Amino acid sequence: MYDNILYPTDGSNGADAAMDHARTLASAYDATVHLLFVVDAEHVESGMMLREDATDEERVTGMMKRDEETAGEGHMSRHSDMSSILEKRGEYITEEIASRLAEEGITTATAVKHGDPPQVITEYAEDNDIDLIT
Repeated sequence: MYDNILYPTDGSNGADAAMDHARTLASAYDATVHLLFVVDAEHVESGMMLREDATDEERVTGMMKRDEETAGEGHMSRHSDMSSILEKRGEYITEEIASRLAEEGITTATAVKHGDPPQVITEYAEDNDIDLIT
């Protein structure tokens, strides 16, 4: 019934909940799980920003509260390396999940793409003969 299952993820707890469903179906149908992370660094209305992590002094992403001065301005576009940081994060997330699924005997494919998430997810599904998006 299912040969290819697409699991788009951003690494959030909500996305993790959908992983259980994808895992169950992949096991039942011997399907490949496609792990997709979409870098949306062009979203100018985002409240995302770079900040220094106090524990290891690496730059990480984080949310910031909007005020009158920052409303309507995209903080991601101010940092040229934001796209690269998000891409590395996506690679880490998808590879980590792929590793866990491989331990369970589930075949995976990983991808990190750039663009508008709904559009990229739809295009990926069409290009890869996806039967189900979780």
